[in-house]
Amino acid sequence: MKSEDKKGNDLEIKNVINPACDDKEYIREVAEAKRALELWTMEPDFQQAFLAAPEETLAAHGLHIDPLSVKILCVHETALEYQKFPPEDLPRVVRRYRGFLKEKVTDRERMTREGCVPKHPAFRAWRGRQLNRCWTELGPRNRSLIHVPMTFELDLGCSVGCPFCGVMAPRLQKVCPHDEENASLWQGILACAKEIVGDAAGEATCYYASEPLDNPDYEKFTDDFFNVFGKVPQLTSAASMRKPERTRAYLADALKKEHRVHRFSVLSLDILHKIFETFTIEELLCVELLPQFNDAPANRFAKAGRARTGDLDHVEEGDGNTIACISGFVVNMAERSLRLITPCGSSEAHPTGEILVAKEFFSSLADFKRVLVSMIDRYMAPEFPKDQPLYLRPTISFEETAAGVEFFRPNLLRLKFQGADDLSPTLYHDVLRKLQEGGKTAYDIAEELMNEQDAFPANVFFVLKKFELAGLFLEPYEIFHT
Repeated sequence: MKSEDKKGNDLEIKNVINPACDDKEYIREVAEAKRALELWTMEPDFQQAFLAAPEETLAAHGLHIDPLSVKILCVHETALEYQKFPPEDLPRVVRRYRGFLKEKVTDRERMTREGCVPKHPAFRAWRGRQLNRCWTELGPRNRSLIHVPMTFELDLGCSVGCPFCGVMAPRLQKVCPHDEENASLWQGILACAKEIVGDAAGEATCYYASEPLDNPDYEKFTDDFFNVFGKVPQLTSAASMRKPERTRAYLADALKKEHRVHRFSVLSLDILHKIFETFTIEELLCVELLPQFNDAPANRFAKAGRARTGDLDHVEEGDGNTIACISGFVVNMAERSLRLITPCGSSEAHPTGEILVAKEFFSSLADFKRVLVSMIDRYMAPEFPKDQPLYLRPTISFEETAAGVEFFRPNLLRLKFQGADDLSPTLYHDVLRKLQEGGKTAYDIAEELMNEQDAFPANVFFVLKKFELAGLFLEPYEIFHT
């Protein structure tokens, strides 16, 4: 069964995202596997046609990939069957495509763990608490949220108006042109962001509740971004086929500067076919196609934003519904505003799956810096003072266990805190019970447990700190809003 490589590098996995791989045969193989998966997940009739006549169906789409590899990659039962085989016995294209997927996952994990971590200590601590909070509140969905600390909108609103929009982007109202005044302000804001937030601001996108290609000067804004951070903002566009040659030129320039994955939202089967006709499979290797139309077999709309009330098929249910991936600031250049947000499960109170902590406006570069610094100071505590009342989040359940305590949301992830390092499970029980009473400070809890249980205050503070870092306490600004 082993697929031999005449060059002797049968098991070699090359990085085709970053840096660029110049092995055209290798790139073609990975791109064909990607196209087969796109057909499987987006073409309504492909699966049935392939299962009936595999070779003929692949040939009709101009693919030379072997049918067994497609089955291993696409058919659940076949994938399970081949799980028992060692890697060297899998078809080469399967290994190479899985290596490509690993590159993307590794890069996302790097961004979450390292790239998106702000250098500002208070900002870094706040983001860490929000990220950890989301593990319990959102469960596995949090794995796909990188919690970027800053992102940008070049326009106010969006011209596309997708009925499933998870952040309920309003209709396009205003575009920020890259004229002399705005360019100067933009470049200053980028420099300010790098100064205060650090290189983590370079992981930003230049869209959020907006369509990037609505702005005719998008390329100029992203050129400035590259000049400051040495990175190309990731593009997600639902208007890629509005001006195909513009899209092609942008992708070519962007991938020349930095190999990273961009995304096209595919709103219909007709648009999918136009994308396939316009771009080669190699051009689309670093472009994820997102099936956003009902006929696509793999389409699933997160039940957030407009999808909460829209008449859509394939709407995902569950507490963890959100597409928000920001724990930090959204800078809108068109209305000159700064808002602080963080993800949460979509609900009646938070229909877009995000918590809006604050929003303020700025009028100049100096004013932007003032607003940014003041919002960090006001909302991002580097740590909770020991004389501050502590409240457990009402959205999280908890229980005592033989080993310690667990925090959880039903059917989602559990956080387990167990006695260790001379800390008994009883201490965790005692601290939890004091917290349940509500409104007690760390000093209060330490003093009471010292008097009642002979607990060492340092051990009590240690347990409370673990809970704090896990995002289990309401933030100071939430206490006044709750």
